[in-house]
Amino acid sequence: MTGFIAPEFDEKAHGGLPGPLPAGEHIVWQGSPRAAGIARHVLKTRWIAGYFGIMLVWLVATGLYFGRAVDDIIMSLVIMTLAGAVVIGLARWYAGAVARATVYTITEKRVVMKFGVALPTAFNLPFAEIESVDVLERADGSGNIALRFQPDVRLAWLVFWPNVRGFRMARTEPQLICIDDVTEVAGLLATQLHANAARTQRPTGAAEQAMDGTLMPFPEAAE
Repeated sequence: MTGFIAPEFDEKAHGGLPGPLPAGEHIVWQGSPRAAGIARHVLKTRWIAGYFGIMLVWLVATGLYFGRAVDDIIMSLVIMTLAGAVVIGLARWYAGAVARATVYTITEKRVVMKFGVALPTAFNLPFAEIESVDVLERADGSGNIALRFQPDVRLAWLVFWPNVRGFRMARTEPQLICIDDVTEVAGLLATQLHANAARTQRPTGAAEQAMDGTLMPFPEAAE
């Protein structure tokens, strides 16, 4: 499991990992994102629904203003409603596919992100390269954990989407998105970062945060 990317692997044989872990290394936590969270927070289905709602009101207002027949207005509303249902339905379907295809794994030495609806890919993200960790917790206990890497690490934003933070393309920050009990998972990650830094005697920014018992929160983009 050396290097950052392992594009070909048997996901069933190793439970979402690109291969067997080295001797003595174990899985600390493993999970997947919540489909409903992806639909709402990543694909913005509520914003999409709001847009179509505004369009329905606009059709009624303009239809009455210009004196269109009631039947014509109703037909326009039906078509717009169907279009909105199709778009939101496709977004929710894709969110479910992303959730089923994605597995996040934390061990004592790395974070492994397996994702890809059409072409499954796994990224091996060693603790030694992590500079800092930011956490977003939502009201329902779910949230995101973003990983900021050393400046010399170059990762492609589009390759990681939607498992990536915002539009930070200049310095891509992969993130575990829409996971349940994000505070608990972040605590486990902090503990492992601290322990790994102590073993290697090479503390990183993330490990220093862990030594203080905290992980940095970050604001969520408008939904």
